[in-house]
Amino acid sequence: MNRSTVKEIGFAGSEEVNSSELVLFICKGFSGEICRVVLNPTLMLEEAIPMIADQIGYYSPDWEKIGLYNLTRDFEYQSGIPFTETRSENGDLVMMADGAACHKEE
Repeated sequence: MNRSTVKEIGFAGSEEVNSSELVLFICKGFSGEICRVVLNPTLMLEEAIPMIADQIGYYSPDWEKIGLYNLTRDFEYQSGIPFTETRSENGDLVMMADGAACHKEE
């Protein structure tokens, strides 16, 4: 099986990425659309979510219920931790989903 590398699918190589930026591919939960976003890696999760949402056109009535999961490195982002303290790297694929939409109202 011939797998494409990140560079082959149009991602700028690390030599071309500004070290003060983190480039992630965000998969919008429920639609599956994948969008490229650029973040400041010193942001905390709760600061980054509205910025990511603006870049990808994602709306939620309750930002506190949005979650991010790094599919490339298999971990969930936690509140209060900057991206610099996670294992995130440029080109990672991250799932963004509204946890509130997953809960059934009773």
